[in-house]
Amino acid sequence: MSTGTRDSGLELLLGSDGWVTHHENGISYSLDATKCMFSWGNRSEKLRMGALDCTNEVIVDLFAGIGYFVLPFLVKAHAKLVYACEWNPNAVIALRRNIHDNSVADRCIVLEGDNRITAPKVVADRVCLGLLPSSEGSWVTAVRALRTKGGMLHIHGNVNDSEEVAWFDHVVQSITSISRNEGLSWHVTIHHVERVKWYGPHILHLVVDVKCAQI
Repeated sequence: MSTGTRDSGLELLLGSDGWVTHHENGISYSLDATKCMFSWGNRSEKLRMGALDCTNEVIVDLFAGIGYFVLPFLVKAHAKLVYACEWNPNAVIALRRNIHDNSVADRCIVLEGDNRITAPKVVADRVCLGLLPSSEGSWVTAVRALRTKGGMLHIHGNVNDSEEVAWFDHVVQSITSISRNEGLSWHVTIHHVERVKWYGPHILHLVVDVKCAQI
């Protein structure tokens, strides 16, 4: 939409409101379907994030939505604390409800607004950048959010299947350049590549786990 958000076009024909709840992997996701949309295609990635051991980790999710990755990090991966950044007010309402309903509100700080302004700095062991088609506008924000010693960036993107290697190189070179500009001495490498789904003809939804280690 012109606001920069993805809004629902669903029209309510019967009932008093559009709130629905989806149960997945022991987590409940609630949303007003007339205002927000549920993302089905990233189920495998939610499972992968939930399978991580994030005990004692602080995580920053720059595009929290209704809690797609925030909840797996908290409920399944047992993160110590998650900063959840989101600028869609309707998604924020659902996010606050979901962290409450899943009994993890005490370990989640919701930061409403543009993550380039609201995101914390030098606190994170891990940063999630789950925005399609590209999260590049917040790569500087992600680097600034990581601790000085570095950490892990989970960078999502839509990439033509013939341009995967070029995109991997672009990610590494960009994060390396940003870190140097921020006065950080990091060795930046791609730790893992996850091919989540086909987004369209020849367009893959990819996630690269980018490891930033202090030299």
